[in-house]
Amino acid sequence: MASAKRVNSSAERNRDPILQVLKDNIPLDTQVKALELASGSGTHVGYFASHLPNVTWQPSDCDPKNLLSLAAYKEENSNILNPVVIDVSEPITLDDTSFDFILNINMIHISPWTATLGLFTNAGLILKPGGMLITYGPYSLDGVLEPESNRSFDQSLRGMNEEWGIRDIRDLEGEGARERLELIKVVDMPANNKMLIFKRL
Repeated sequence: MASAKRVNSSAERNRDPILQVLKDNIPLDTQVKALELASGSGTHVGYFASHLPNVTWQPSDCDPKNLLSLAAYKEENSNILNPVVIDVSEPITLDDTSFDFILNINMIHISPWTATLGLFTNAGLILKPGGMLITYGPYSLDGVLEPESNRSFDQSLRGMNEEWGIRDIRDLEGEGARERLELIKVVDMPANNKMLIFKRL
C-alpha cells in the first residue's frame, strides 16, 4: 500500500499555512467531522490528520485513480475514513451527511463553474448549522485580479479549458448566500492565494 502513496509537491509547500488557518478557526477541543472534496493524492489530508487528531476526515475525489493513494494515507492515520468518489457537481450521497466543516483546496479555478455551484449546494445541505465551508486558492475581488502572475495564471487556465478560470470572491459570496452560507472571513495566504471561510446559517 505504501507504494501507492503519492506526494504532491505544491501541497507540501502550502500545507503548513493552511493548517494554521484550520487551527485558528475549527474546534480543537472536541471531536469533529470533516469532508475534504477534491482530495487529490491525499498529501493534505494525511498531513492534517496527523496534526488535528480530533478531526475525523472523509477524503474524496472525482477521479477514481486517486483512491489508492488516498487509501495509503488512511492506513497511516486512524482518523481518516475510506476514501470515496464524489463528483461535487452532483448531489452527495453518503451514509453520513452531517459535517462540521468541508475543506476544498485548489478546485474552484480548475473545474467548471457547475462544480462550484455544486460545492455550495451540497455544502448547504450537508453542513451542520454553524458548520463551515473552507476553500483555498487564487481569487479576484470586485473584478480585480492581482498580481500580474495571477492574471497570467488565469489566462493559461482558460487556454487549457474555457470552463476553467480564477473566480471572483463576490460571485462566490452570492452563490453561498443562496445556500445559507455566509462569507465570514477572507485570509490572505502565501503565493497570492486566499482562504475563504463560509458559515452555514
